[in-house]
Amino acid sequence: MAYTEVSVYGYITGDNLEAYTGIDYSANNAVYTEAVVMAKVTIAERMIHGYLGVSAAQTVTDGIISAVTMISAHLMSISMQIHATNNVISDSYVINIRTILSMFLGYDSGVDAIPMSGAD
Repeated sequence: MAYTEVSVYGYITGDNLEAYTGIDYSANNAVYTEAVVMAKVTIAERMIHGYLGVSAAQTVTDGIISAVTMISAHLMSISMQIHATNNVISDSYVINIRTILSMFLGYDSGVDAIPMSGAD
């Protein structure tokens, strides 16, 4: 499915997420509309911003794209498991989000590095 809706910060698209996971969400379950998928992407973007301590759109680095993609896929996976079992997923499944954040953003300040002019 081609996604035309844009998330709040636009770091990835729904098409990027589907390409990463290999899942056509709307074909998998009618409940996974474009709005639902993009809401998960927006949640992931806001997690990234919370982790980086920023509130405006950042320069899109490979770390940000990777983290948003993986966290969005993780959130969709949790949703799919909940709908499949009609149960809540245990907290032990969610611990990977912190690992994803530190893996991709641990050394990424979220801003461009500006070399100092005249530095010796």
